[in-house]
Amino acid sequence: MSSWTRRLAGAATFVAAAVALTTGPAAAEDPITLRVAHSYPTRHTGAIAMEYWGKLVDEQSNGRLKFEIYPAEQLAKSSDLLDAAINGISDISYAAPLYVSDRLPLSTVSAIPLVGNQSDPREQGAAYSKLALGTLNEVEYVPQGVRVIQASVTHAYQLMTTKTKILTPDQLKGVKLRSSGGIQERSVEALGAIAVAIPAPDLYPALQRGTVDGSLFNIPTAGGYKLEEQLRYSTSNLNFGLFPTLYVINENVWQKLPKDLQDLLIKTGKEMDDYIQKLYVERAETFAADLKKRGGEVYAIPASGVPVWAGKLKPVQAAWVKDYDGRGLPATRVFHEWEELMTSR
Repeated sequence: MSSWTRRLAGAATFVAAAVALTTGPAAAEDPITLRVAHSYPTRHTGAIAMEYWGKLVDEQSNGRLKFEIYPAEQLAKSSDLLDAAINGISDISYAAPLYVSDRLPLSTVSAIPLVGNQSDPREQGAAYSKLALGTLNEVEYVPQGVRVIQASVTHAYQLMTTKTKILTPDQLKGVKLRSSGGIQERSVEALGAIAVAIPAPDLYPALQRGTVDGSLFNIPTAGGYKLEEQLRYSTSNLNFGLFPTLYVINENVWQKLPKDLQDLLIKTGKEMDDYIQKLYVERAETFAADLKKRGGEVYAIPASGVPVWAGKLKPVQAAWVKDYDGRGLPATRVFHEWEELMTSR
């Protein structure tokens, strides 16, 4: 019996007893408790944000809806969290499409570099949320038995280097840059640099030893790894892709929720993203200040120079679309919608 079924059975028993034994006003509605699973350590920004979301849900539902949160892979390993929601082990699970791209290929569209003409993190997050809760739910999530109820993206990945301030792609010839693989690796190679796959926790010593000359990384997260101690320069306006994170709910659980609680989950999920983005901005400002203290700089590529970078990366965009279209997926539709959302905001 699933946790949801047990809760419904418990609620039915409670109501029956109340009807049999109570002659006064109707008893209070039994609260619905949703089991939420994620992989973040308890002190991670993501875990803190989830606790915040749970508090919002409890308060704004007047106690009718509650989260029972299982952090740090307590219910399922990171790679199994999507299946946990599909199979009812959890009601809601964290999902990172870039880590399960074989299951959520179209959701990786946010990782395509230099899409759109703006760099405001809040607008980028709003664009991805609209895509995820709309088209991506239709073509990728609901067919698997889950539904996106909250979507966020990191700040855009930037070009960070230890010695040279890079203004044009030509300066990257022969430069060794860390990438996380996949689209990032293709982006690095398209720019003429040498891609080196290094896990994020190992990047600090790799920079320290000179194994790589720089990295594609997002600024708030870079500060969390203290990379400003080894770096000197970072761009601020080159979007080398956005790392997407989502929370999905079991579709059967979703359909059993009252409409007002469905709406509440979506509303408070967006409020959680606002909270996350505020934390990101604070961390980005701290990173820039720390880099400046060490003689470094966060700088913008002149607007006149951005088209040169975009031209180099166009083949990466085209390859993503061609690859997934070739697998019978609506990649062209998803990419064009994403491009429009990112450009028109």
